[in-house]
Amino acid sequence: MGYRSEVALAVSKELMPHFLTVLAKEPAARPMIFKGCDHLDQDYNGEGTLLVVWHEIKWYDTYPEIKAIQDFIEDCELEDAEHMGLKDIEYPSEHVRFVRLGEDFDDCETKGTLHDWDIGMSRALSY
Repeated sequence: MGYRSEVALAVSKELMPHFLTVLAKEPAARPMIFKGCDHLDQDYNGEGTLLVVWHEIKWYDTYPEIKAIQDFIEDCELEDAEHMGLKDIEYPSEHVRFVRLGEDFDDCETKGTLHDWDIGMSRALSY
């Protein structure tokens, strides 16, 4: 079965050309984004932001497509657009949002600040 996570990824329209280049370098990544997700919104909040959501995904960086996406997110966190070849984006982390909620209660991760007021996580009491 494996360990599963809930994952959301948002990428601004300004950062999309770079993201598509990343996806082009890993053949399995593009279908994962555009066909293998549970929710896809290519104009989130009417701002041209791409929002992708996966439910119960095995988010292991040993999978090349996951590794490519993780590397992209990590690059955005470096706050240095120059190393990414971006000239028009000063702070890449403001153009991406990544949220992963694992099965374990304390296994959660967030990166980037794009739409951080409405793309997040919550835990609820069940009874």
